[in-house]
Amino acid sequence: MTTYKAIIEIVKRNKTTLMMGILITGIITIFYSGQMTENDTDLAGAKIVIFDQDDSAVSRSLTEQLTTQHERVMLEDNSQKGVDDALYFDEAEYVLTIPTNFGADLAAGKTVMVDSQTKPGTFSKTLVNTTINHFLNTYQTFQKELTGTNQQEVLNLTKDTLSQEGTVHFDATYHQKRVQMFTASIYNLLAYGLFMTIFSGYAVINLAFNRKEIRDRNSCSPVSRRKLSRKISVGSLVYSIACLAIFLAFVFVASKSTMEAATGYFLLNAVIFFSTMVSFSILVASLLKSSEAINGISNVYIMGSCFICGVFVQGDILPDVVNKIAAFFPTYWFVQNNELIGNSTNFNQAFRETFIQHSLILLAFSAVFLVIHLITMREKGGLRFSGKKANVAVEQ
Repeated sequence: MTTYKAIIEIVKRNKTTLMMGILITGIITIFYSGQMTENDTDLAGAKIVIFDQDDSAVSRSLTEQLTTQHERVMLEDNSQKGVDDALYFDEAEYVLTIPTNFGADLAAGKTVMVDSQTKPGTFSKTLVNTTINHFLNTYQTFQKELTGTNQQEVLNLTKDTLSQEGTVHFDATYHQKRVQMFTASIYNLLAYGLFMTIFSGYAVINLAFNRKEIRDRNSCSPVSRRKLSRKISVGSLVYSIACLAIFLAFVFVASKSTMEAATGYFLLNAVIFFSTMVSFSILVASLLKSSEAINGISNVYIMGSCFICGVFVQGDILPDVVNKIAAFFPTYWFVQNNELIGNSTNFNQAFRETFIQHSLILLAFSAVFLVIHLITMREKGGLRFSGKKANVAVEQ
């Protein structure tokens, strides 16, 4: 019991650092909750930015049609960086670029294309694309059926047709997917808050037991080094499980989850990733020699992987090369599973196969971390305790 009491005392003395993960997770969750409205059942227009490089009668008509159904936003900075910032900070949801010769190609009956950049995780892309396709299809239909009619008359007929309004109702799957996507975003935060809390706990416990004065005192104890190492491992694991329970309870309440299939998969995915967090923490904590390294690992590896793996910045915004690099981090596959669950309304065989594949990759990361840890411990002859004697313990 002396060892477990020592672990509890270590955790208490470092409670400020260990509570930081819970605090940050709570703040970000509140921010996400503020963006999630419970009764958003209408097709609200998107905030769009339009760059008309053609400036023809057709492109102006398309712009006019878009602005009647959506909110046009003007940017102060029209560079690519300005566009990226506008999408990230929710100043715009859809950026449309109408290329040169757009009107001429459409009048000639050619297939026309527009460039677009969208804010991931919103319904804006579907809304705006529907408006554009509806305009183009209507224009081309009149142009084909009314041969000999000039362009202005075709545009007038297109405007009159598109001015007709109707009522659209969402089906149940839309609302289900919308809620699940919000829940997936909350679970993604575990990759930072829970990971940082577990790793910090393992690190401070390991550093405390490997201080020179503690090693010297333990070398005089009749308790074997293996037995003490086992007690430290059990105590650290219990601490980690307690953190997992606290975080899952918080996420469960924050996302207003109910016991259904999606919730079960979210929890299973979190538990699988938990094994990766623990195995990584065991490996790295056993190699640390100073407390300064704890913040370094938390800020560089844990926070850095969250940025490139889709926790803080959605992967659809990031370049392909970043997503390819992110695949080498376990956080990426945890997020991929959460996004898979969030986007699924039918948990069929295809869903299960993909979920299992991502889960096996996570378990493979866990196995690799543990194997590396065992190899390093074997080379060191166990925990990093000095002296030839293999008997260690913690005395009060």
